[in-house]
Amino acid sequence: MKYKIGLVGLGNMASSLIEGWTNCKRDGKDIIGFDIKLDRANFVRERFGINIAGNIQEVADAELVILAVKPQDFSSIKIDIPQDTTIVSIMAGVPIKKLEEVFSNSPIIRIMPNLLCSINKSFIPFTCNNKVDQTKKELFISWFSDFGDVSEVKESLMNVMTALNGSGPGFIAYLIEAFSEASVFEGLPYDIALKLTLSIFEGTSAFLRENKISPNSFRLNVTSPGGTTSRGIWALEKAGIKGVIYDMIRLSSERAKELENS
Repeated sequence: MKYKIGLVGLGNMASSLIEGWTNCKRDGKDIIGFDIKLDRANFVRERFGINIAGNIQEVADAELVILAVKPQDFSSIKIDIPQDTTIVSIMAGVPIKKLEEVFSNSPIIRIMPNLLCSINKSFIPFTCNNKVDQTKKELFISWFSDFGDVSEVKESLMNVMTALNGSGPGFIAYLIEAFSEASVFEGLPYDIALKLTLSIFEGTSAFLRENKISPNSFRLNVTSPGGTTSRGIWALEKAGIKGVIYDMIRLSSERAKELENS
């Protein structure tokens, strides 16, 4: 095959993948992409140096063909992909069975990445059909491990993965926004409040990961009886923040399931 990666759709998520591969010194000439919006295709080519297909069928000449269009646009895709070519779908709410209705004999891998691929900080959960053998799985992992940990999961877990991994960065950005604004309310200049908040989120995550301790253990270690952390935690408990977060993940997961059934 002429290309390593073929991308159908060159929106934000596809661009994040390409940027992450570029960070890892992947050759842009190994990647070909197609988008119905010519200005978008030209923008991606100028930024990353990938090949741009003159028509969607050219993308099929790749070892991995990535479907990166919006879920509602999937039914309009008209492309003949060789039966032995592995299809990778990043479309939220599109189950493998629906993909198999169009590509009945193809090996199919379904993933749920996020925009953190652009800085090589995205967990990659994936599930696949029974036509994906070990060789094809290893090829997929060799490319997608550029972004971070790659882990196979049951397809029944993909909706909650969509909620947590796909929407998670948006949820965290909302919390960072709230922390920063609350600190500004108490007198901190915004630029300092934002820098401090980002440092806290990054540092706490790194500490938990590097020391392999649970969030609960860490919280108890830094919460002195009658101290400032204890007072703040009391406010969180009183407001039922954990319950709100449970609902946040549940509702987002339910929405992913609705997309599957639409």
